[in-house]
Amino acid sequence: MLKRITVIFAVFVCALYFSILVLFRISDGDGLAQAAAQQQNFTVTVASRRGTIYDHNLDALAGDGKIEYPAAVAPCPESAAALRNICNCDEIKSIGKLIEAGKPFTMKLPQMITAPGIDVFPVRQRYSDSQIAVHVLGYLDSSGNGETGVEQAFNSQLSAGEGSVKVTYCVDAMNHVLSKQMRTVSDSSGKAKQGIVLTLDRSIQQLAERSAAGHIKSGAVVVLEVPSGKIRAAASFPAFSPNNIERSLNRSDSPLINRAYSAYSVGSVFKIVSSAAALEYGISPDESYVCTGSVSVDGQAFHCYKGEKHGKENMERAIVNSCNTYFVNLMRKVPPPYFLSMAQKLGFGRSFQVAPGIETAAGVLPTSDELKIPRALANFSFGQGNFTATPLQVAGMVNAVASGGIYTQPYLYEGMVDDKKHFAETAKPQPASRVMSARTASLLQKFMEASVKSGTSKKGKPDYGTAGAKTSTAQTGKYIGGKEKVESWYAGFYPAEKPKYVIAIFEDGGDGGGTTCGPVFRSIADGLYGYVY
Repeated sequence: MLKRITVIFAVFVCALYFSILVLFRISDGDGLAQAAAQQQNFTVTVASRRGTIYDHNLDALAGDGKIEYPAAVAPCPESAAALRNICNCDEIKSIGKLIEAGKPFTMKLPQMITAPGIDVFPVRQRYSDSQIAVHVLGYLDSSGNGETGVEQAFNSQLSAGEGSVKVTYCVDAMNHVLSKQMRTVSDSSGKAKQGIVLTLDRSIQQLAERSAAGHIKSGAVVVLEVPSGKIRAAASFPAFSPNNIERSLNRSDSPLINRAYSAYSVGSVFKIVSSAAALEYGISPDESYVCTGSVSVDGQAFHCYKGEKHGKENMERAIVNSCNTYFVNLMRKVPPPYFLSMAQKLGFGRSFQVAPGIETAAGVLPTSDELKIPRALANFSFGQGNFTATPLQVAGMVNAVASGGIYTQPYLYEGMVDDKKHFAETAKPQPASRVMSARTASLLQKFMEASVKSGTSKKGKPDYGTAGAKTSTAQTGKYIGGKEKVESWYAGFYPAEKPKYVIAIFEDGGDGGGTTCGPVFRSIADGLYGYVY
């Protein structure tokens, strides 16, 4: 009996000894941290990056802003001292409370620092302070999802490309950091290199926006590649900052509207369509008419701009001088359904997608029944009346002329790439269709080149190379301070001998297509000189 008691006592003493030994080891600093690591972790997300939007050269358009310095902070005397040295007074007060709480936290630092308990991970802002192509790209809502533009249309794809930087700490039951050295960094930010590729060209987009500065207050600029119809630049004015949307919400000039996709009165640029319809119907380019400054249709007088009297003209001189009365007379000789069909084949009167989920305005075409009314037909012959179109539609029309009579719908989407920037999906080229003969297109190119050399388009004549173009000063019937508001256009191709680009400029106001938009065309064309010669 005594022997049994002795054995049980010995076993009890041994067990107690090992319990004390384990407790001692756990109470040691490293042992405590290891034990805590097995029991509880605390993870903070320091930074996250959405998928990237690229131009056709795979240069980032969104996701390439200025460098920021988000950091993960483990509260300790060293991290507190380092933050006090670089933060302002207001920030120090809030930081002090976070340090006292003892839990790991994140914050954006004004600069890069190296200090115990602080891990800094430099990342780029999604948008720069002078972000280009803001209306095309769009912006994000407060939860980080796309609200407009490409950001909205491809929200799921860009969200799927989101990468992040996370830091995991060992903490106690109160989420207090046990050891600032013991943390694990998980960095998947490289995943954000996957994204959407657009047809835009970063350099041409910058050229378009820079050229329009000081000239276009409320309008748009579009640059297409000939003959593909790829949109190399699409700018709308005024612009906005995607980093501060609130500032633009209540502005009277409505900077959030994408005017490149919106429809407006067109005016004389539409004389290209009238000429194409007449030539295709078989009317000679030598068809003559004597302009006396006005013509009466069903009791209503239609005037040339500022009442100018152009005298005897053929079709080329009517384009050069932008003679309204010539085209009123010309389109009396073309069946209205034939005229309307040419406009439709050139992309007017219908909306279209420039990319999946991104659709432009349709604009307004008069109906066949409306064109039975002589006054309505007269207005339509030189792009007036209730007819409206978008800058993209106008650019598409000019591209058909520059492409030898082949129409291709303008488009923006190139495809999708993975995080190695390899194409995972490539957009199919837009279908092309012949809408006028090569002869008709060649004649129109000749007429538009003459307009640049000596006509209403001469203020857009490039300093380098040649061009063809047509202007508009569309009447709106709206008066501001006793002066009628006009809508100004200048649309053409560059260079004239072998067109490579179409450039369309629109100003919702201004002093006329030549005066307001011509200098913008000239600046863009001169900037493109190195691309084509």
